[in-house]
Amino acid sequence: MKKSYLNMLWLMIAALILASCSSDDDPIIPKLSLTADVIEISEMATSALVVKVNADAPIETAYTVGIALSGTAVEGVNYQEIAKTVTIPANQTKANIFVTPINVSAIEDSKVVNIALQAGTGYELSTPANVDIIIVDNANPPSDAPEVSFATSNMVTNPYMEEVKTITVGLSKTFATDIVIPLTITGDLLADTDYEIAGLTNNAITIPAGNVSADFTVTMKNTAVVDMDKTVTFGFATPSTTDYAVKATENTLAINAVDPQVDFSVWFNVDNQFNYLYAQWNTQDNVYITDADAYWLKRYYWDVIDGAWKTLTGEHYMHITPNDGNQWGEVVNIFKKEMGGKFIDIVEQERYEIQAFDYLGLTKYFSNEATYGKTSIYAPEGWFRFVSTDASASEGTVVVPAQTLTLYKIKEGVDWKAKTTVDVNGSAESYYFWYEDSRNTQGDLSLSTNVTPVSIEVAKSVGTYNIATKEVQVDITFTCDDADLNIDPKYIYAQEGDTYTIRIKYINRY
Repeated sequence: MKKSYLNMLWLMIAALILASCSSDDDPIIPKLSLTADVIEISEMATSALVVKVNADAPIETAYTVGIALSGTAVEGVNYQEIAKTVTIPANQTKANIFVTPINVSAIEDSKVVNIALQAGTGYELSTPANVDIIIVDNANPPSDAPEVSFATSNMVTNPYMEEVKTITVGLSKTFATDIVIPLTITGDLLADTDYEIAGLTNNAITIPAGNVSADFTVTMKNTAVVDMDKTVTFGFATPSTTDYAVKATENTLAINAVDPQVDFSVWFNVDNQFNYLYAQWNTQDNVYITDADAYWLKRYYWDVIDGAWKTLTGEHYMHITPNDGNQWGEVVNIFKKEMGGKFIDIVEQERYEIQAFDYLGLTKYFSNEATYGKTSIYAPEGWFRFVSTDASASEGTVVVPAQTLTLYKIKEGVDWKAKTTVDVNGSAESYYFWYEDSRNTQGDLSLSTNVTPVSIEVAKSVGTYNIATKEVQVDITFTCDDADLNIDPKYIYAQEGDTYTIRIKYINRY
């Protein structure tokens, strides 16, 4: 009995020894999973988000686990580089993966980085073996971001002046890189019709690194629309980056284009109306147009020698041009003096005469100018254009448009005023050479074979008008290199080579 008991005891001891030997020989296989206390982090965060690698059991040696990254977030763009392996130290059950976001200034959707443990030897994967970390995009600029605003005030302009307006966009402080700022453009002024822009790319302006401002220009275009009142407004579009903030004030700028009708009543009145514009002259009673919009002006020049205004001519007939209600043009009247008219007793005395007036006084500078009765120097672009931005203003700007005037000289060898006298029934009747010439051209000097044209290039010249004093004053600049040009120095306000400036003033005749 005792022997049986001892045998059984030895068997039990042997079993325990065998069991102990079996546990020591079987390796521990840790099971790994991923956890994160927080799965969202702002792209502006200054500390990293921690993803934990968890083992269910420690082992006596360190081991390395592979890491795979995927998702919409881009490594090196949305977050700093993450090592593709992580090591769990010996006798430990934890390791950390750090997700450090990068603040991308572009405003965009939030990004996701998926971190996944990779299968390997010496461990097994448990769940969850991957985790999604959301990098939350920031749509707000940092508190120290520079503020953008318009450094230029609202503007009012008359489009006739075709002014180039410079608009400045400013920053409250410099920035380390270029900043692209998109703009909004609204209003009833039309791009490429009413204005042209230079200095923007896709309606955005770039302020270079280290600068606090940049400019773009708006060039107004003349549409000759009287009573125009239209506006283009520039603003800041929703920023696409957080590099800057839009200032709460000074964040819009408007250009108002106006062209109010100027009050011409002090010039255009019954007392100053000119009625003697002839359609013909074929009876003893002169036939003339009484309903023509023609008015008398008197012209002065500035005598630079005496330093005083002097009369240049006493009669100028003007009217408002039909295509622009703020433009004065000259009245050109070509009429025929026919048989039966005053002092027209023979066919050779019939002729075409011109009422057209040289607003620059060029006839004073050419002794050999060809005329049919009076000066014929047409101004195709008109005399003066009145420019204002305030309909109630009594003073404003007057502009002489750039244009080419044509003067006609008598050809060499032609006696333009050669006089012929004949006897008609015992009476002496006289006529001039130019009478027949005018009949051949019907009053159009440009068709004559006895004249030579001379071009006068008038520059755009700017002066003033005053409704209260009924005055128009302007320095008119023109260029002429014709050898027959001979200007008395008293007329020349300024000269540079073949370019001359004269100072002229117009007032009412009456």
